Amino acid sequence: MFDLKVVVANIAARWNYKVDEVAPGIFRIDVALKQKDGTFRYQFVYAWVIEKRYFGTKDVVYMNSRCGEYNPSLNHYKILKESGYGTFSSVTVTTDKRADGSPCETVIVQAVQPIEFTSEVILNEVIYDVAFNADIIEATYFGGDNN
Repeated sequence: MFDLKVVVANIAARWNYKVDEVAPGIFRIDVALKQKDGTFRYQFVYAWVIEKRYFGTKDVVYMNSRCGEYNPSLNHYKILKESGYGTFSSVTVTTDKRADGSPCETVIVQAVQPIEFTSEVILNEVIYDVAFNADIIEATYFGGDNN
């Protein structure tokens, strides 16, 4: 039996990440990303289980991290090129809300990992991949560490 709460807690303890259950079954992991100069940047990755998402019959762990609010003046070509660095993740645009609750579209990095094909070791890598790629896109195209 796969227990996302236990797996996320183990990953967080291993790397000293902060983790919060922001709603029942939805976890926010504050992933530490070591920079070349030895400092750290942090990127939130959200993770939860979606039932029957994989071929309509199997459960997945869905993860995402916000990069910034979509706008038509973004260099879409360069963002798509950046997305090629993801091993487990992809870049997409999703319906979202601003801090004030008004609707917007947001560029995110996401990953969908079928539970039957995952383990704590694999999920650790996927979470880091989502955070790393979201942080690069956020820093390069959205002006810094905002999410």
